[in-house]
Amino acid sequence: MKRGWLTILFGLAAGLLAQNIYFNTHKPCDEDTLECKLTWIKDYLSLTSEQFEIVLAMHKDHQPEIEQLQEQIEYLETRLAAMEAERIENDRIDFLAFYSYLQEKVDLDKTYTSSTNNFLKKVGSIMNTKQKERFDLLIRDFRITYPEGS
Repeated sequence: MKRGWLTILFGLAAGLLAQNIYFNTHKPCDEDTLECKLTWIKDYLSLTSEQFEIVLAMHKDHQPEIEQLQEQIEYLETRLAAMEAERIENDRIDFLAFYSYLQEKVDLDKTYTSSTNNFLKKVGSIMNTKQKERFDLLIRDFRITYPEGS
């Protein structure tokens, strides 16, 4: 009976050790760097080190545009919140201001969609056919989840 318990105990210990080793070697990165965040795409698309470096450079070059768009989005959200607060407080809607907001939002959505599509085309241009097919499937799934203009 003692051997049975020892076998079970050693089996559990070996299993826990194997699980710990496996998950420590396959855990996602802990760093908050762009390279760390994009490591998964290198494996998913089987990118070469050179292709991965190009993708990283493209992301770094695109970052200022993303930040500018994010600032514009935050500004529009602030304006909408102010209009909503005025509507609740004064029971009044400034239709001209709301129309202006909607026009700016439509324009920003178009700019965002265009920027994203251009960036994705540039990234796809460095890939071979097999990588591009897999990338297109990934992007298609993303666009199903996040349709353009939403």
